[in-house]
Amino acid sequence: MQPELEIITKEIPAKGKGYMRILRCWPDQVDGLIRQGARSLLQQGATEIYAASLDPAAPLAEGSGDGYRLEFRHDMLRLERPLDRTCPVPEGKLTLEPLSREKVGQWLTLYNECFFDVPNSATYGRNDLERVQEEGSRCGLALLDGVPVGVYELDFQEAEPEIAGIGLCKDFRGKGLGRELLRSVTALLAAEGFERTWLKVSTANIQAYPLYQSDGFVQTRLISHWYQVISEGDLLA
Repeated sequence: MQPELEIITKEIPAKGKGYMRILRCWPDQVDGLIRQGARSLLQQGATEIYAASLDPAAPLAEGSGDGYRLEFRHDMLRLERPLDRTCPVPEGKLTLEPLSREKVGQWLTLYNECFFDVPNSATYGRNDLERVQEEGSRCGLALLDGVPVGVYELDFQEAEPEIAGIGLCKDFRGKGLGRELLRSVTALLAAEGFERTWLKVSTANIQAYPLYQSDGFVQTRLISHWYQVISEGDLLA
């Protein structure tokens, strides 16, 4: 079997973070793939490297390899909830405004501000903006008294819609608006006739993960374990 390794460099320029995902390999190929991926990411300027294996036959584990060690950092989970009478009702503090052509730049700036410090979050560029405006996706602004304070992104490629992202600007966190934004989005989906929704979250996201759980989202799948790759020698050798 030919091993497959996905290298993700997108977050290196803004955050110094590089990621690798093992898509498939034999267990005895894991060490070599980790070294290969780490070398590639270091050469491209990464100062932090994270790895996950999506191949159940080749799981990662904490410990030392050839010139590096792996330290567990977090899990990525899929959470779901029904959109029924158990859905908490928003208080009406926020207004959801669908994205218009005139506010594309504002949405992009706000998105990157809201998600910059979120574990495993992505920095969006113009290509990503084109993607979320395609059929099957929807995004917009969250307004407080007419002022944009956050963003939302929805994905309709599956039968059950995904809450692909909700985020608030730093100055508006800790005021209960994250919960209000979540409830506003679930209310929107329920009003459109959907019966369930889902989202992905990192267990390291200490604000969002407990929020989702307390509002009725339950884990339905473990997506991936993530480890930091820490050099203990010369990975570039």
